[in-house]
Amino acid sequence: MNTSSIDARHLGGPGPHDSSPDVREVLRLLSDHLWTVIAIAAGTVVLAAAVVFLMKPTYSANVLVRVEAQDPNAFGIAQQGEIVVGQKPLATDAEIAMMQSRRVLEPVMRQFGYEVSVTPRKVPVLGTIAEKLASPGKPSRPWFGLDAFAWGGERIHIESVHVPYTLENNRLRLRVLENGRYVLLDPDGNALLTGSAGAPAADGPVSMLVTQLDARPGTEFYVTPLNEVNAIKRFSKDLKVVEKGKETGVVQITFESSDAATAANVANAIAQGYVAATVTQRRSNDSKTLDFINQELPRLRDELKQAEARLTDYRAKAGSLQPTAESQSYLQGGIDFQRQIATLQLQRTQLLQHFQPGSPPVQNIDQQLAQLNAQKAQFDARFNSMPESERTSADLTRSAKVAESIYVAMVNKAEELTVRRGATTGDVHIVDGAVRPADPVSPDVPLVLGASGGVGLMLGSLYVFTRRRLFTGVTDPRFVERSMSVPVFGSILYSAQQARLDRSASAAGAGAVVAEPAMPLLGPGREGRADPVAWPPAAQRLLARSFPQDPSVEALRGVRTALHLNVQETSDNMIVVTGPTPGTGKSFLAANLAVLEAETARRVLLVDADMRCGRIASLFDQPNADGLSELLAGRLKINQAIRQTGVPGLSLLSCGRYPGNPSELLMMPHFRSLLEEFKQRFDLVIVDTPPLLAVSDAAIVSHRAGKTVLVLRSGTQTEAEIEETVTKLERAGAWVVGAVFNAVPLRRSERRSYSYMSVYSNHNHVAA
Repeated sequence: MNTSSIDARHLGGPGPHDSSPDVREVLRLLSDHLWTVIAIAAGTVVLAAAVVFLMKPTYSANVLVRVEAQDPNAFGIAQQGEIVVGQKPLATDAEIAMMQSRRVLEPVMRQFGYEVSVTPRKVPVLGTIAEKLASPGKPSRPWFGLDAFAWGGERIHIESVHVPYTLENNRLRLRVLENGRYVLLDPDGNALLTGSAGAPAADGPVSMLVTQLDARPGTEFYVTPLNEVNAIKRFSKDLKVVEKGKETGVVQITFESSDAATAANVANAIAQGYVAATVTQRRSNDSKTLDFINQELPRLRDELKQAEARLTDYRAKAGSLQPTAESQSYLQGGIDFQRQIATLQLQRTQLLQHFQPGSPPVQNIDQQLAQLNAQKAQFDARFNSMPESERTSADLTRSAKVAESIYVAMVNKAEELTVRRGATTGDVHIVDGAVRPADPVSPDVPLVLGASGGVGLMLGSLYVFTRRRLFTGVTDPRFVERSMSVPVFGSILYSAQQARLDRSASAAGAGAVVAEPAMPLLGPGREGRADPVAWPPAAQRLLARSFPQDPSVEALRGVRTALHLNVQETSDNMIVVTGPTPGTGKSFLAANLAVLEAETARRVLLVDADMRCGRIASLFDQPNADGLSELLAGRLKINQAIRQTGVPGLSLLSCGRYPGNPSELLMMPHFRSLLEEFKQRFDLVIVDTPPLLAVSDAAIVSHRAGKTVLVLRSGTQTEAEIEETVTKLERAGAWVVGAVFNAVPLRRSERRSYSYMSVYSNHNHVAA
């Protein structure tokens, strides 16, 4: 037996070309399962559409607010007089934080009832569907008699609810009674209070005001009173405050709600509340500054009068003096220094009302005062050589002018603050108010459906690849060639005609049972068993004879040609047909291949070596009895066991009665001598064997016979099963010349090739 052709096989694992599939293979796989991918994608789109239908729409409304730059400080001091504590934040950052503060949000939250969560008790999914189909204000009839659940159309509005802190954030139940009445139940089902819609209700520490209640009696609602922290968190989830651009001072307040009018009203209320809070804060600051100025004005007025009186007295005493250029310079510089020092001292006095002396703002003022005093001392030292009279006159003049400028500035600032305190706007203005949105921002139906289609295609492709890799058998003949170096002679399409023949034969032979007598086992002490077999006495079941132009038969002819071309170097005229598992179609291949071989004017013997459940004889409407088992047992001669099939050139040796020891019969030396005699009498011997992974009979026959053809059913055997089959055949010393894929479904990627075959075959058939 020639076994050189299997020496190069890599049976222990994937071959060198067994890598990830290339793009062409991927496209071919997707093309073959195109409708599966499309079905999964369509299912995903339908599911997304259902989710979109059941989702509540979300509307978004926004307000634009302009934040203006504030004054440097309350006194209009120049840059060197500013208070700097660490890094000064942007004004818009502080205002955004103010917009999201509890001071602004809490009144709005209470105004629109966000401190209590009210949801109807619904049946999952079905309740949402019913709600979509109902009209607001018209409660629907209960489905399936479940009257405790809401089925759409219910409306309820709770103005306020107050409970002890032990019941906060707990889900209570409100059950609707007759005539607009209701009862509030705690989580354990105990009644907390009973009331009527439109009237306040109270019972001990629990109170509630329901202003609207449209629902059937028996309908229940879930009521959750939230504490302030949780209510603010719930409210803030739908609020978004951002600056439009960078350092523009324009802030956008956006609020989202399932109701379009609520979204616009809440956004406007937040903006108006923020403006009102800003105006109130500005008025409070202006009032404090004005009070401080009014307290300082009498003292500054007295200081001004004293400075002017001293200057007048000195001039009267010393006579009228015209200041020189040097004294004028000294006077002007001294006035500037004195004005700045006086202003900083006033500011320090104001800061001490709010900060401790060691605080950073006060320390900053002290540092500036120290610097100014040092600079003034250096400035005064430059003019010490001036005449005493000129320097004294300049000092008194400077003091009078400084006192006058500070007093006038404080008076002007007091008038400015008085006017500004009466204003109705602060440093912020509403540029654009919110309007009722017409369309929801979510769900975005085109985007969701488009994205779901893309996700569905990916899921479909992933399913095809995963199913092929993990959950189905091998469907690609190239895997066998690449991974195990076993040539594939051809792929035989699944034949609908053969399936029709099988159904017809089964219907014709229903109830007909041919009971074959038991055959005694070889050896002492062995007992035989009877195997009644129901074979249909129908007409021909061979596809090659009934439908010779069928594409599957044409594929069988291709297998016949491949066998002739690939094994012509050997004189061995015996072919063993086997498969890994039952149901591969090896008997179908052996019988039809024998018919096609007989058509080439060759003497062909078809041997059914499956002595466990062989059925080839039934394909020729013959019984199993008087076959191979009797021949091996010595009960028959060869001429008595071999029968004619009605097909010219084709003879049949059935499996015989089912013995209890088929493996032992096949291992007898007599079986080898029979095979040799078969080879001498016939041009070609085709032996059908049991599945290799089920029993060991196929390994015995393959070892003693000639070439072995492995029959695989598309999508039935896994990679591991095929590898194990080839490995067992190699260990048995079999010569695996190739494999045949059977019952291959017509793939989209191969339809064009098979259409050529079908058209050409039909054309020849008509011409003939």
